[in-house]
Amino acid sequence: MLFGGTGTGKTYLAIAIARSCIRSGARGRFYNVVDLVDRLEIETRNGRQGRLAEHLTRMDFIVLDELGYLPFAQSGGQLLFPSRQSAL
Repeated sequence: MLFGGTGTGKTYLAIAIARSCIRSGARGRFYNVVDLVDRLEIETRNGRQGRLAEHLTRMDFIVLDELGYLPFAQSGGQLLFPSRQSAL
């Protein structure tokens, strides 16, 4: 987790770390959280819920950029962070 004010280089640092990991052979993805939530909502509307999650489980790491910075709907938050009961 990287914390800091706007313009302090958190995204730049996250990208640099991710690139280093990829160069070392790790598989990963970088997502802006709002874009990821949008993709999860589209997937759910299209009746394909779980496919993106399945893909992401095969990654060694995932970078979630701007978590807590930009708002998204509560329903999107539930897709991103499902409760234990809804995951069962």
